[in-house]
Amino acid sequence: MAMSRAVARAPRQSGEPPVPHQRILTQAALADLADVPARSHWVRSGCVRLHVLDYGGDGVPLLVLPGITSPAVTMDFVARELTDLARPVVLDVRGRGLSDDAGDQSLDALAADVEAVIEQLGLVRPVLFGHSMGARVAAATAVRGKVALAGTLLVDPPMSGPGRGPYPTTLAAFTRQLFQARRGTDADEVAGFWPTWPRRELELRARWLASCSLDAIEGTHHGFENEDFFDWWPRVPGPTTLLYGADSPVVTAEGAAEAAAAHPGARMVRVPDAGHMVFWDNPQPALELLREALTRTVNAAPSHDSGAMTSSPPAPGETADLASPRELTHAPGYLARRMYQAYLAAWLHSVDASLTGPQFAVLQITGENPGSDQGSIASLAALDTSTMADVARRLENRGLLARTPSPSDARRKLLDLTDAGRATVHDANLRARRLDEELLRPIPPEQRDEVLRHLSTLADHWERLGRQD
Repeated sequence: MAMSRAVARAPRQSGEPPVPHQRILTQAALADLADVPARSHWVRSGCVRLHVLDYGGDGVPLLVLPGITSPAVTMDFVARELTDLARPVVLDVRGRGLSDDAGDQSLDALAADVEAVIEQLGLVRPVLFGHSMGARVAAATAVRGKVALAGTLLVDPPMSGPGRGPYPTTLAAFTRQLFQARRGTDADEVAGFWPTWPRRELELRARWLASCSLDAIEGTHHGFENEDFFDWWPRVPGPTTLLYGADSPVVTAEGAAEAAAAHPGARMVRVPDAGHMVFWDNPQPALELLREALTRTVNAAPSHDSGAMTSSPPAPGETADLASPRELTHAPGYLARRMYQAYLAAWLHSVDASLTGPQFAVLQITGENPGSDQGSIASLAALDTSTMADVARRLENRGLLARTPSPSDARRKLLDLTDAGRATVHDANLRARRLDEELLRPIPPEQRDEVLRHLSTLADHWERLGRQD
């Protein structure tokens, strides 16, 4: 969309600059999508065309709902951190990114969009994960009960509303940022609003904020102050977790206490040293707490594959205990999924809540094969190339792994453990071996080697099946 054709609106208040009415998506912004390891899909919600980024994988579907001025691509750094646990699908909420604009920005309308995405993409019992505006939408979708969900993760939902005071960020502040983006801005100017953000996220916001509709921002902001989150929150079925920034002006200490009292079944998680933009303010702790909450949610969700998520006992006349068909319960894939979900929960509680199984495998194999190239480590750890790249990056960011270019080919990365990595492997290995013993406890000791041989045979065969065209 050409900037020169944009139509200016009248200022909102005296002294405010006019905002170009036309949404702008530059070539530089579109080029960002080339670096995102996700596929684009399109869905229709009524007459509104919605765009999503699908990160793929065979994990539980995780539908990610961003905030008021956050197109889907700005959640890329969060989605990448979850691909070993789930299949992230990030929505361009109507009026943002590549999705169509639409006048209705009510929670019911936005929830209907979410329902359309779930139904048309065939997402079976997804977890809904929303930040800010997206958290309110996730709550509304769960309460409406029109699609089956495995749970909800709500991050710093606006708790403003009638009789509760204004939303901390004024509409004028959003308008000023949007005007800057549409007349052309850069990461340095954006840092004036968000000085603690990582550089890449500042650059993405500079390029993508102009894709947001002023009508959508106005409509959502109006909803923040005229639709009460607490009309929905106490009715959100479980499992649900509410994460909030310790320094957030949106979910204050008083607001968090009210939320906990209004929904005793919800899990409340405080993210240290973070404001409302939780993942941008303090990325590593926020992402680790999100991963833990996601793992808990997946393992707490009902195991049957039909019906809406519920936290209430059955009504009179309803069946309390539903039986799954034998064709399902005796299917090897179903049993493998049950075992994997249970294993994730056991690992979380017994070994390390911040170190995943694939990360541990990479560290352990690297320790046994120091200086090996990343591709060889991936093969030994049974990881595909893209997953290995994400795992290695996370471990490097945590100071556990060192990656250096190969002297013979700079494109190849050689891996070594750092001192912290070696200590982490040693401590986790002791706990993991105790977990191994516990996992096999139901099997008589003399039969365990045979069971492990059968599991290894199945793993080899299933991998061959997965590689077939």
